[in-house]
Amino acid sequence: MEPLHKDSETAAAAAAVAAADPRGASSSGVVVQVREKKGPLRAAIPCMPFPVAVICLFLNTFVPGLGTFVSAFTVLCGARTDLPDRHVCCVFWLNIAAALIQVLTAIVMVGWIMSIFWGMDMVILATQERARNRGGGKF
Repeated sequence: MEPLHKDSETAAAAAAVAAADPRGASSSGVVVQVREKKGPLRAAIPCMPFPVAVICLFLNTFVPGLGTFVSAFTVLCGARTDLPDRHVCCVFWLNIAAALIQVLTAIVMVGWIMSIFWGMDMVILATQERARNRGGGKF
């Protein structure tokens, strides 16, 4: 059975591997690459130093949206995001919007949970950046 491919690059790569493999397309030697697609709010999370990310997680845990609000100001201080083509002010306002969403929906627990996950993402990004800077390669 032929696997379904979402884009032509993946389909072409799989066809090339199948053609080069003398055992046929049924071998398990096909490498599949998965890339996470981030929305604009998720991509606007700044990559901060690890202690700052932990403080923002702590703030988001006890006051939904406060850590996200603080992290918005780190963008103005030069923190890197996954939105390099957007202006710094646009990324700042995206983070402020995320903080407002977390505050306004905290009443029904959605914002509080979103706020905690947002803080966890900040810590994960900081950990990955720390490993990359120390020469650890991919995390």
